[in-house]
Amino acid sequence: MKSLTAILCALISIQCCCCSLSHSHHLCFNYAVFPAHIEELRTSYRQIKNYFQRKDDNIKITLLERKGLPGFKDNHSCKFLKEMLNFYLKDVIPAARTHKRTINSHISKIGNALHELHENVQNCHQFFNCDLCSCNKVSYFKNIHRTFKQLQVKGVYKAMGELNTFIDWIWNYINMRRN
Repeated sequence: MKSLTAILCALISIQCCCCSLSHSHHLCFNYAVFPAHIEELRTSYRQIKNYFQRKDDNIKITLLERKGLPGFKDNHSCKFLKEMLNFYLKDVIPAARTHKRTINSHISKIGNALHELHENVQNCHQFFNCDLCSCNKVSYFKNIHRTFKQLQVKGVYKAMGELNTFIDWIWNYINMRRN
């Protein structure tokens, strides 16, 4: 009788584990925390916006389109989000460091919030409908990266000055995925 009880308990445990694993993709992205991360991005951005926009003297060129979500309109949207997060985390944020402690503090806060979002996207493939093994870059991202490289040092000013557009894209995309 004791062994039968032990077997039943084991089966119930296994079933609960399997059930929680199969439903975990619904819980991997925390909507309760997401607005706070976006607000942190916006608050820190407001603190550095003027610094970077004053240094960006080429107003005819833009990296990010304000209208719509160009990279988020097709089945490569998750990939585009990952590419943009990698771009900001690897190319822009490290190069944006200055000799001003207050600016660097806000850049670090932006980097931390983007890193947490990046971790969520990495861990929530089913929610974001991510392709785990896709090697080609999204064409819209290629254009952003090419322009960034052509601008050289000024590309960092441009990317940081237009960060608000990326924040808006993230907000709209996450809400679109949620619905």
